[in-house]
Amino acid sequence: MNIDFKLGSVIREIRENKGYSQSDLCKDICHINTIRNIETDTTSPSFELLRAIAGRLGESIEVIIRNAELKRDALYVQQKTQLKKYAVAYDLDACESVLSLIDDGLYSKLLASEQQFIDRIRVVILLHTYNEVEKAYALAEKSLNKTFKKDAYFTREECLLINLMLSMKQTSKNIELAKKALKWIKKKDTYLQDIYAFVLLINGLVMLSYMQENWFELLEYASMGEKAALKLDKTRFIPNFIFMQGLSTYKLMIDPNFGISEMKRAIEYALLIRQVDNYQDLCEYAKKHNIDLS
Repeated sequence: MNIDFKLGSVIREIRENKGYSQSDLCKDICHINTIRNIETDTTSPSFELLRAIAGRLGESIEVIIRNAELKRDALYVQQKTQLKKYAVAYDLDACESVLSLIDDGLYSKLLASEQQFIDRIRVVILLHTYNEVEKAYALAEKSLNKTFKKDAYFTREECLLINLMLSMKQTSKNIELAKKALKWIKKKDTYLQDIYAFVLLINGLVMLSYMQENWFELLEYASMGEKAALKLDKTRFIPNFIFMQGLSTYKLMIDPNFGISEMKRAIEYALLIRQVDNYQDLCEYAKKHNIDLS
């Protein structure tokens, strides 16, 4: 394919977002080494091969080419890099400032998954900066429906949008979606699992189980969550998972003394990593259940 820009990085992003391995993508289409060379931009696919790859990925050739062109747009690349950095740092003011530079024309040219990334940040801003829950929920639901297909795979952005929806409304539909998404991630090969999405979904289900006082489910999810968070080194989630394991162990009368020691350890850990808000929340949870951790 005689083009002056590379398609490989776009193909790789779509493939990884949809949870396909390189073997999944190339099956009955081409040799796996061909996909590897394309994704590393060592070579460009022929039109016929690109059409086959696009069909397997469920995207049009036009979308793939358009997004390859966007990767040459220095301004957009800079905006996207900044947005990712500010989102990780949870700097919502900075995120909002960058988002104001991405106009509707540019937004409409993006892959659906990139639109969902932007939508997700907008949802968080609506929730935590403006407290507009209904507007935030409507945007999250609309964004999810851009790609979501019932009983199909769950992409990273779909999982994160579902988690946001669950945090806003604990409906039976959202609970079922979150559990299905979690099951989808768990059944993937280890190297294909999106641990970050997994941890966020687990955290959402942990809080749901706590609200419902479903101690058996809480123990299961919290134990699973701590292991995943340790693997990802997401320390901000770990105190909550440890505390909830301790609380559920205490409530189930499995080993009350161990449960109390775990809750204490969680609170000490929250202080150690300077999570003041989390520390206060954990203390409130203990107070609510009349548990003296002094």
